Amino acid sequence: MRARGLLFTPYGEPRLLVPGLIGVLTAFVVALALITFTNRPRTEEDRADALMRSARPAAAEQIYARLLRERPTVSLALSLLEAHDRARLLEKIVKLRDDSRMGEAGLSKIDAPMSEEELDGLIAGLPEDVALVAHFARGVNMHAVPIDVHEKITERAHREPPAPWANHLLGREAQREGRHEDAAAFYEKEGVTFAERRDDVDTALQIWLALEDWETLRDRLADPRVAAAAGPIAKYKLAVHDGDWRAAARWLPGVWAPRLGGTGLVMSAISALGWAFFCARLGKMGMRIRFRLPMYLVAFALGVASVVPTVLLIAVEEARFKIVETGDPARDVLFYVFGVGLREEASKLLLFLPLLPILRKWGDKLDVLVCGALVGLGFAAEENLNYLAQENLQTGLGRFLTANFFHMALTGTLASALDDFVADREKHAAAFMRTSLFVVAIHGAYDFLLSHEEYGGTYFAMTAFVLLTKLFLEAVESARRRADRGMTPLHAFIFAVAVVTGVSLAFGTLAVGPKQAFVVLGSGLLGQGIIVYMFVRSLRTM
Repeated sequence: MRARGLLFTPYGEPRLLVPGLIGVLTAFVVALALITFTNRPRTEEDRADALMRSARPAAAEQIYARLLRERPTVSLALSLLEAHDRARLLEKIVKLRDDSRMGEAGLSKIDAPMSEEELDGLIAGLPEDVALVAHFARGVNMHAVPIDVHEKITERAHREPPAPWANHLLGREAQREGRHEDAAAFYEKEGVTFAERRDDVDTALQIWLALEDWETLRDRLADPRVAAAAGPIAKYKLAVHDGDWRAAARWLPGVWAPRLGGTGLVMSAISALGWAFFCARLGKMGMRIRFRLPMYLVAFALGVASVVPTVLLIAVEEARFKIVETGDPARDVLFYVFGVGLREEASKLLLFLPLLPILRKWGDKLDVLVCGALVGLGFAAEENLNYLAQENLQTGLGRFLTANFFHMALTGTLASALDDFVADREKHAAAFMRTSLFVVAIHGAYDFLLSHEEYGGTYFAMTAFVLLTKLFLEAVESARRRADRGMTPLHAFIFAVAVVTGVSLAFGTLAVGPKQAFVVLGSGLLGQGIIVYMFVRSLRTM
């Protein structure tokens, strides 16, 4: 009775706010504990790095400045100067925007960078070697490197072996001045000389990629030292350019490998459990648990496995047919629809196919819908690792909040249409084609809008989400026919949303602190609010 009183009012209306808050708090605490215990403790430097990746450079600058005073090192000095440079640039952009809006408040919304005098005083108090590097890097940022400082760094770069950081600094200067070939040579020398800075080799290769100098890129990768230090991205891009889809398929898993960190796995697993619980309630698993439980587990596993054909299709599309994002909106719409949307939906449907004969013989329409949704959830669980590995927490967490149900609805809707088509090909062929085109188009439009904020971004993308959700819930309502006892699907939905929200807040809190976590999660939480409102209206009758 206590549980029912928590979930329902005395008049039988579902309570949502209190159960939702309890779910958010519980998920937050559990995720916070698991992420803490499964990962090394996050340092202040990790937090500053996360703030930099989340467009909060002034907040990161404060942390770097404090750390540099406590522990003066070259890496911290360079990080501080980069944060200061970005913070100043952001301040100028906001000021220009405010001026164009006739003085509307805007600067108060961002943190101000430290003053130039304070920064110069901090650098002056550093040890000589660290101060020399800092003076050079600051001079590069200000387009005025002192002559004596430049001579010292140049002399150190030409030593045999060269001094640490010297070639890196000359590479930064050359890159700022537009001497790209010189910059690539300096970065490459730094990266092959010092193993701890092998990332400089990738920076050099990225310059050749940006210049589209494929012959030089191929020549540099032919050097065993460069090839050993280089990451997989340049190798993959070269394979794509050469149209070698087999080589592209070999290097692509390495490009995706960084997503397999412990934190992402924990977050994705907890969120998947929350949404799997929603699917279980939606599909009335308790009424046929011996049949439905194993089917649901297999469907989720097949969804995770659907990433394999997706990776192969990416390699073929990019290497063979040059279907890539270009930055041109008109072409990118086609890329997201016929590239991203088509390959992902085709891969998920392909992995759902083995379940269909079993579901048609021993299951019903509801089983088809829920197993399709669970295939989508399995795909989303793996894709979430990519979102969480992104450098921008606002983008990564924003997509993490909405991607699970989006893929569930896409694949569930498509699976239902396929079931109808198999039952009567002549009668349902046209409907299956319409649904397939709709699902692929909605998927592509959603991804395009999220990747192009200038066209409305998250908020317009919710329109696609609402259309898809309405279609999916109509199919589920028809298949469920009558309500069952116990927790309603609406409560299960609120629970799943609460779990994802709590996990996201835990991740954001550990990454950048509680205050900044709400800032970087802002757009995602707003999108989540839109989804909840729409679902409450649709699910109250189930």
